[in-house]
Amino acid sequence: MSPPRSALLLFVTVATCMSAESISQIARWPDLVAQAKDHGVDYPAVAARAEHGDTKALRTIFRITSYTDGSGAESHCAILRLLLERLGDRRFSHALRTESSSLRTRVVQAIDFDFGKPWQRQFPATYALGTHDTRLLRGTQ
Repeated sequence: MSPPRSALLLFVTVATCMSAESISQIARWPDLVAQAKDHGVDYPAVAARAEHGDTKALRTIFRITSYTDGSGAESHCAILRLLLERLGDRRFSHALRTESSSLRTRVVQAIDFDFGKPWQRQFPATYALGTHDTRLLRGTQ
């Protein structure tokens, strides 16, 4: 397969996965699964437990943030945003508040990346837990 065709196929696959808005589907993205596995985490299983309110699993998802990159990171950012939306601001921020300030900022900036626009009105408690890179928030420029 030619490189341009491979890149297009990758883009379409990621776009399709992201548009599904399903935590279970996105959590199975191969790059994300491999990056988490390198750190001893079964990402799909942990994401499923986090989606059902398991605080320990949610904190594990937070900690993976530091170890993702490329398409794995993009998938992880989507998972964080979807978990915030599904669990709600109070529950999500309560779990995130227990993490170090540097990890809180990484998680918040990952959510910034996935939203791509300001989101403090919908989730003020979580938004307040980290600093923001305004380059990630297209609506602020």
